[in-house]
Amino acid sequence: MRAALDLVARVAEHNTTVLITGESGTGKEVIARAIHRASPRSARPFVGINCAAIPESLLESELFGHVRGAFTGASADKAGLFDQADGGTLLLDEIGELSVGLQAKLLRVLQEGEIRRVGDQRTRRVDVRVLAATARDLAAEAAAGRFREDLFYRLNVVAIELPPLSERRDDIEPLARHFTARLAQRFGRSVTLSDGAIAWLEEQEWRGNVRELENTIERAVVLSDADVLEPGNFSHVPRPAGSPLGRTAHRAPAGTLSDIVEAAERDAIAAALGAVDGNRRAAAKRLGVSLRTLFYKMSRYGLD
Repeated sequence: MRAALDLVARVAEHNTTVLITGESGTGKEVIARAIHRASPRSARPFVGINCAAIPESLLESELFGHVRGAFTGASADKAGLFDQADGGTLLLDEIGELSVGLQAKLLRVLQEGEIRRVGDQRTRRVDVRVLAATARDLAAEAAAGRFREDLFYRLNVVAIELPPLSERRDDIEPLARHFTARLAQRFGRSVTLSDGAIAWLEEQEWRGNVRELENTIERAVVLSDADVLEPGNFSHVPRPAGSPLGRTAHRAPAGTLSDIVEAAERDAIAAALGAVDGNRRAAAKRLGVSLRTLFYKMSRYGLD
């Protein structure tokens, strides 16, 4: 993330096209807005569109606008998003979902700086910085013939890749505390997270990335009256039916599930510490948890 944010700072002041990639929920729009805010265009509009959320038959009109009579129901001229973003920044989210026809028209806009409204014979110049975001591998899509290579190279001037939250666990605590403070302000409450809650959050997979983390915290704040959220306040977090927590085991060892998990966890921590001669940082890395989580678990199981 430090490398990604360094790129944001470097490209913001230039008019360069940027391709932001990463899994859904990693914060691609947040990065796009950060680029816009740090750019000379910050006083002008930032406009975003999810290309996958609008039917193909309407997307061209949304992007470029249309003139009266261009199609049934076009009773007046309409400005498109390129018009609205003139002088500012346009984010094309999920750009990998664009049809080949629209890809060709977008390429022309990027090359010529001109748009043509649907049904119009005239072209209009626009001054728009285009940022694109996608969860797809556009290089692979281009190799498979599903995305224009020339458009890919035109978009991929500077690439910023956002890693999944599972690969940047040190971000979980500051993100979690930020979301909690923001939600507390929204709901007019005083709510914080305990160290135990932070440790629990840092252990989760977060397949939905930052968006899932934010939604999980909001759910806990809404459903709990506590001023300090503990791990138990997140027990209502839904799990996919196919995940280990969503399946019924055919055989289970003796004892409660909590006892079994705690015993296994304690043994794993003790084994990891023994393997690295008690080096806690190395043990945390070996176990795939943060140092804070390891300290919390060691204290809980009397291993400190």
